[in-house]
Amino acid sequence: MLTGDCLVAAGMVSYAGPFTAVYRDQLETLWRNSIKKMGVKVTNGITMRKVLGNDVTIRQWAVAGLPSDNLSIENGIIMFGSRRWPLMIDP
Repeated sequence: MLTGDCLVAAGMVSYAGPFTAVYRDQLETLWRNSIKKMGVKVTNGITMRKVLGNDVTIRQWAVAGLPSDNLSIENGIIMFGSRRWPLMIDP
């Protein structure tokens, strides 16, 4: 399952930054289904947050004032998971 899970997470970090939360959810679902069709095993319901998120770090962000909605947390994960300056939105 590790290969498929990492593929979904890497795709989200690479491509999902400039999109809204609803579209990001649709992308993850589409990618999970496409990966399954290709024969790569992937955990049901896997998300970038589950693969790359660290609960302690996310809690520290919340204490520092980051909103606890999924979009903001995903943006934080993308920021810390990118080597360069990611293209993203943050309302």
